[in-house]
Amino acid sequence: MLILAFLQLAPGVFALTYHYALGKYSKNKASSLTLFFIIGVEVISTCLFLSTFFLISIIFFAGFKPETSVTTWILAGILIALGFLAFFHYFRPGSGTKLFIPAKYTKGLKYSAKTIKTKSDAFVLGVLSSVSEFVYTFPLFIVVSAEIMYLGLQDIPVNIFALLFVLAPLLPLFVIHYKFQAGYSLADIIKSRNKNKFFTRFILGLNYLIIAIIILCFRTIIL
Repeated sequence: MLILAFLQLAPGVFALTYHYALGKYSKNKASSLTLFFIIGVEVISTCLFLSTFFLISIIFFAGFKPETSVTTWILAGILIALGFLAFFHYFRPGSGTKLFIPAKYTKGLKYSAKTIKTKSDAFVLGVLSSVSEFVYTFPLFIVVSAEIMYLGLQDIPVNIFALLFVLAPLLPLFVIHYKFQAGYSLADIIKSRNKNKFFTRFILGLNYLIIAIIILCFRTIIL
């Protein structure tokens, strides 16, 4: 949940969307557009999680055990690699908060945020912003889905954990929404993101490594 809450692409596009919407439309319409952006982020997060959980469920009930395979080690290796990537390559080198995605795709997202007109545009932009970090989120969906399967077998209520997990990406969006409502400008938000860039990289990298270490030490992942 910490990783999902600290990823920066969707919050960055959301801030641009809100900024341009406030400049072109009434405050109510701007809030309406950003609400559908948030819904788009939540819908794709939930769909990806449910799809992953369904896949893990099939594998689980097929009787596949990680202890007799290299699956757990591969997953841990992917998480370790993501930890280093998050720390060293999540942000592009140099000043500013440009992310790892290609420059053309970044321009496309910025253009979409600038020209957004309808609720459906906002919804699609939210979906695209969230999907763009799939490489960083998909392994987390696998880990959490597997853990929920494991905990479920022990009759431990896990619905609340699943709900919190899929809601985690919304936390930074609500924070940015609050900042705009409180009178902060886009420049203030960008300055804050730039100031916290090292901390963001550190949190992302550290959490990926912690998850990988837990997997390797305890092997509680059921795949």
